[in-house]
Amino acid sequence: MARRRSHIKRPANLFNLRAYLLIHLHTFFASLGRFSRAPFNFMMTVSVIAITLSLPSGLLVSINNLQTLSGQIDLNNNISLFLNQSVSLEKARELTESLDGHDKIAKSILIDKQSALEEFRQYSGFGSAIGTLTNNPLPHVIQITPLAALKDQASLESLISELKQEPNIQQLQMDMGWLNRLNGILDIAQRGVSIITLLLGFAVLLIVSNTIRLELQNRRDEIDITRLVGATSAFIMRPFIYSGFWYGFLGGVFACLLVNVSVGLIDGPTSSLATLYDSSFSLVFMSLKHALLWVLFSILLGIAGSWIVVGRYLSELEN
Repeated sequence: MARRRSHIKRPANLFNLRAYLLIHLHTFFASLGRFSRAPFNFMMTVSVIAITLSLPSGLLVSINNLQTLSGQIDLNNNISLFLNQSVSLEKARELTESLDGHDKIAKSILIDKQSALEEFRQYSGFGSAIGTLTNNPLPHVIQITPLAALKDQASLESLISELKQEPNIQQLQMDMGWLNRLNGILDIAQRGVSIITLLLGFAVLLIVSNTIRLELQNRRDEIDITRLVGATSAFIMRPFIYSGFWYGFLGGVFACLLVNVSVGLIDGPTSSLATLYDSSFSLVFMSLKHALLWVLFSILLGIAGSWIVVGRYLSELEN
């Protein structure tokens, strides 16, 4: 075959931009029109790609929603200072005022033990038992909020060490350690989703490659004829590359639709549950920016899968 083609005299290579663009435009839509001859097979392949890509994209949206939820919680590392029982209310107020002027503290709030006891009596359900107490067992509590700049663990530990030097403070407790652990788990989950995205992206590459390979086998006679009349490798590859584009584009679009439909289905119950906790939290859908990036990623996979299998097929024919 290669020997017969070597005697073909090619025309002079006169580049015409308008003709070049028209050829690409015609091939672009012709490749889509070809799918109408076997719409069931085409939609089956697109559906498989969409379902495959919807799993990692759905996991990313879930992680984003969890991060949004954690962001709505008070992210300040509030520190509760439990004072000694012997500290008077006046002394507790003086200590609160001095902490307000600290260069590492944004604000400090005093919760006096009498107010704390009344609140406990009201909401604990042990009002009658508390009424039998002769002395208030609760201490005065000062709740402080460090400056927003103190985000790293070392700075917070430095402030805690400094506060522990105060003789009137009996116990010190940081309230948001569990949230830091949650954020650490989310970081691990993000890396896990990245690995899943790479693996399933490779699966989409194989799906497109296998589909294009079957199409090459069905059009083998057509390819042989076009090669005999002098068609270049680029001319032969072009419709298959655009087929890969359509597989990737439609697969990516349907994947984003699947994710947003799924989020919409569970958004109502989630909002109802959040209302029970006096929260206005609602699920966040996949943003337009992320959807465009995801479709672009899918298109690149489709084009790459087509390019690899068609290039390999033509190389085998040349040899």
